[in-house]
Amino acid sequence: MNKAVIGGIAVVAIVGGFIGYKVLSLRSEAAKWSGPMEEVAEESITHDGPVTTSRFVSIIDAPLAKVQTIMWDVENLQNTVPNFKLSKLIEAKGNTKLMEINIQALTLPTLAYTMEFTLHPETHSVTFKTIKSQAQDIEGEYQLEPSPDGAKTRLIYVTRSKDKVAVPFPQSVLDSAGRETFVNTVRGIQKTVKG
Repeated sequence: MNKAVIGGIAVVAIVGGFIGYKVLSLRSEAAKWSGPMEEVAEESITHDGPVTTSRFVSIIDAPLAKVQTIMWDVENLQNTVPNFKLSKLIEAKGNTKLMEINIQALTLPTLAYTMEFTLHPETHSVTFKTIKSQAQDIEGEYQLEPSPDGAKTRLIYVTRSKDKVAVPFPQSVLDSAGRETFVNTVRGIQKTVKG
């Protein structure tokens, strides 16, 4: 065999080994977020082709008004939730905020979105939807409900995402990425409440 063929085989082996390592690393990271989580009281994830519908519920140890104030502070997500690499306010009009959002879950690539968030104070909810994204369209809601004594808040998160491109990752990894983002959001709210 000549040196070029041997060199080519070596490069293919190195690249294949690297890709194999990254896949195993990603699956290992996803496994950390696949089981029951303290912050998740209820969970449902369903798939219909490129559409994923997720519902997560958590109980926050703080009154509804305080949680709602924190939830509406979307421009500070990057300071409280490690998955949010950027949460930049583009424009605010009344109860609507147009945001530039960059999210990274697990060790997946960072995804960029332009999103619209709307506060509905009368129903204690924040809705959101994608305005621009190359990867997926997302729409959803954070719904807040007070406990009977008003000391705690039930946070219900429902989202529907539709992939725009074929995703090369197993669905279980993507489900873990969604769970990680929700859990870290709850942790960020709890940390802000205590701070």
